[in-house]
Amino acid sequence: MEQLLKQVEKGTQVRHSGGDRVLDELKLHRDRATNTDLRSALTWLCNAQTRLLSSPSTAHSREVLLASYEVNRVLATGAGTPR
Repeated sequence: MEQLLKQVEKGTQVRHSGGDRVLDELKLHRDRATNTDLRSALTWLCNAQTRLLSSPSTAHSREVLLASYEVNRVLATGAGTPR
């Protein structure tokens, strides 16, 4: 998960072709999450990543970074899958 989040954050800085693959992997983690806080954070991140991929902008990049931070915060509290 940690490596995946780094790829998400990197994708906000540089437009690259792996965004759809990263989004698919995020959706798998979201769908498998049993912790409600983690599932909520991953849902936000998936939605933000979808918006960024369909319409790249500074605002969408910022939202992806905030959502990624939230996933990291939830994981740091011990929720969800191991990093």
